[in-house]
Amino acid sequence: MKAMTAFIFQREKPSKSHHYTKSASPSTTGIILNKQQQQHKCHQKEKKTTQKTSLISKQMQQIHPSPLSKNIRRARIIRRKTTTVYCDTLKRLKDEDAVLINQILIIRLRPRSEATEFECSCVNNSNIDSIPSVDFAYPPMGSNASNFPPQLFYPDFMKGTVQRREERETYQVVLTNDKAERTFAFCFKFPTLPQHSSIISTDSGISTLDNRIFTGLSVLVLISPYPNEGYFSELAADLVLAFQRDNARLLSMCRDLLQLRLTTSESFDAKAKYIVRDEYGRQQWTRSHMSTILKKIGMENALFIFLNMLAERRIIITGSNVTDVSQTVHALVRLLAPLEWPHGLIPILPDSQIEYCQNPTPYIYGLLRYNLSRISELIVPQNDSSFSPDDNTLNDDIILFDVEMGIIVPPISRPKNKQKIGLKALLEQTELIGFPRAAVCELLGALKSCIPIKDAEKADYRIEKKIMIFYAKLFGHYRSFGQDILTARNRKLFARAHPCSETRLFLNWFIENGILQYFISIQETENDGCCGLKFRFQKVLKKYAPPARINLEGKKRKAAKSLIWKALNH
Repeated sequence: MKAMTAFIFQREKPSKSHHYTKSASPSTTGIILNKQQQQHKCHQKEKKTTQKTSLISKQMQQIHPSPLSKNIRRARIIRRKTTTVYCDTLKRLKDEDAVLINQILIIRLRPRSEATEFECSCVNNSNIDSIPSVDFAYPPMGSNASNFPPQLFYPDFMKGTVQRREERETYQVVLTNDKAERTFAFCFKFPTLPQHSSIISTDSGISTLDNRIFTGLSVLVLISPYPNEGYFSELAADLVLAFQRDNARLLSMCRDLLQLRLTTSESFDAKAKYIVRDEYGRQQWTRSHMSTILKKIGMENALFIFLNMLAERRIIITGSNVTDVSQTVHALVRLLAPLEWPHGLIPILPDSQIEYCQNPTPYIYGLLRYNLSRISELIVPQNDSSFSPDDNTLNDDIILFDVEMGIIVPPISRPKNKQKIGLKALLEQTELIGFPRAAVCELLGALKSCIPIKDAEKADYRIEKKIMIFYAKLFGHYRSFGQDILTARNRKLFARAHPCSETRLFLNWFIENGILQYFISIQETENDGCCGLKFRFQKVLKKYAPPARINLEGKKRKAAKSLIWKALNH
């Protein structure tokens, strides 16, 4: 029988030597042809059965989709339904147009009767007596006032009561225009009036608060396209002193500051017009590094939020004060580097705009804790048996994290009497999201190794490098596919090309992710010099990127390199 089968295959597909085997007798040929017809019929039946099984499988996947197919569909829907124009956090700055400061504002609380119609409309007709108002603006805003809603820069204005006691705070607000271009507002909260005048005597002999003390805190706002807090905290000290003492000097300083240009020249410090010193420590604002924030909230918690950001979830960061919440949001966004967060980003939501949390697309928002009751139905939805999840609605669970309490909603199992997530629970959640378990476990250990570093700048640098290594091992082979990697065919080849089977499953859905596709699309068009994050990432790729198992034609390459890479990196 084996000889007959071999004979049939030789007749259908001649060998390279072009020698054909002849039958011994007519009767044998008839038997062979009869067997051939039977095999052809069997093959047709098997083909129909396979097609039917495949159709049933697809129908079952639509009813009960697998986690992998669900992740792929979700990533595609988010990328297609959200804006396709992803903004750059940093524009390419040139010496001739690198304006350091675009606008200077001072915001304070003002009685509603004294506020403008636009300022009243910004707080959604709330019943609060005192609302944020622009007290000073340079250059004058005129028709551009709608670009700078004052409640964005004084987000916790609803806490304004007589008993209120606030300290100096600093926080950042991200402004995004209709062209998806981002600018950064650096906000510095300071007391408008001297501390000793907060209590005065009246004719009745009873000590009361001066009406002006209700608005005794103001916010200095410096708006810039350049996201570096270090440049502005010292400038803020001199501006605040000028505002409190001499308005004429304040105008002169503002006029000069708007002429500042950013330069990479080493002689910049020597040519600077303002060298700010605060010898008496009158104005001091804290500036936290990324490593400091991550240590505070716990590496396990930070890693969990980081993975959910890569999966393009909706994330709310909450706490009791503006500074802690906004700094945590910025630290988590920085953790993505060199990838960027192209979706909704509001480091601290104003009290009057809590409805933004209803946004169905991915975002990361900061929210003060006393506002959580206003979105309780969003955080803990009512049970509805008639509701059936639909990927097209993008109605995923919201991840809520409390900075000070370490609480995550929905809750994740953790060791008793500890705020941090347990390693086992973190890895279980990792698999549910769709990330490779081994890679996340390795990343957690690498991030924890940065904790003992005392120098915050060095710790930040080390954390950035560990994240880059994590990226390089997962998708660093993207460079092997050239500029056409984002075509439908090449996306599949890219996922199949990774040496590790666990990572291949991850890349099947992650390559559909808008964060990764945007990053890949700008690699050929951008250069950030010899010391920027993108340059550093290219150096990491040379060392840690996996060799591609297959090329652009879909052909397998030699397995030796893949085996060596797996041995060294797993």
